[in-house]
Amino acid sequence: MMNPTVSVIVPIYNVSRFLPECIESVINQTYDDFELILVDDGSTDDSGDICDNYAKADNRIRVIHKPNGGLTSARNAGLNIATGEWIMHLDGDDWIDSEILKVLVAAGDKQSADIVFGDFLMVSDNDSRPNSALDWLVVGGEFSLKNYISSVWTTAWGSIVRRRIYSQNRIYSPTEITYCEDFHLMVRLCFFANRVVHVSIPLYNYRQRSSSVMHNLNKRTELDEQWAYQDIIRFFKEQNVYADYKTVMNWRVLKSAQELLLNPADLDRFHELYKDGRRDMWSCPFVNTKVKILAWMMTHHLQPLVVAIDKLRMLLGR
Repeated sequence: MMNPTVSVIVPIYNVSRFLPECIESVINQTYDDFELILVDDGSTDDSGDICDNYAKADNRIRVIHKPNGGLTSARNAGLNIATGEWIMHLDGDDWIDSEILKVLVAAGDKQSADIVFGDFLMVSDNDSRPNSALDWLVVGGEFSLKNYISSVWTTAWGSIVRRRIYSQNRIYSPTEITYCEDFHLMVRLCFFANRVVHVSIPLYNYRQRSSSVMHNLNKRTELDEQWAYQDIIRFFKEQNVYADYKTVMNWRVLKSAQELLLNPADLDRFHELYKDGRRDMWSCPFVNTKVKILAWMMTHHLQPLVVAIDKLRMLLGR
């Protein structure tokens, strides 16, 4: 297809069990002016063959086979060949409602938006429930990036973004991390968008899997989250707007660094990350009172007391 309205990019790695449902949810859209870009990221199961077989039967499908480089690498590969006016990201183990492209594109065109967020269903083996985490992101009739940064859910999937926002600002998914990559990407896209709108209909099905990164948080994901927030702070400083986002970013930094407060060996690292949040900790919505008290001590030159508390915790096994 030449210049479709929407490019749907699907990064794929060993999801053959779910992939047909994902692909068919796209090709069965009521809105058919799209291209589907399937990026086989070095799968070792038959995901690549499934992609090729669907592409043979539908000329709207394009397939990339590449060595394994991770989710963000696959998304970037798809973005590099996308030709649509809008970009949609869809994970290979999820699926979308047949109306999603029609609804989101119509909302984007009607409201002259650069980004359209939709709601989603969180689906497990035994349950599905809607998530409307974006309802409160509108302030005075307009999208609030500050509220978005301080919200729980920031995902690259479930939305459409005008491709020119990516190309004009040279925005790509960060390949340095495997966790918090969606937040890193979406904050930049929202920053450069002239208008962001929200459709309060759950049209994306987000499959809950025990093997996903979201269900396996560890030291590596903690480091990834810290890197993402520091890089966004650097970005805001480059744009000369850091003062506008300082409080909400300090909330995020404290969230990512809270475990460091519980180990004497990590306290210097906490100081390094949480440099200027002295006035913002008490309003942070992400951490409990215990963490706030320890952070207050650290920012008021009471590190020896924090060390003593940490050692007592270790001694008592708490």
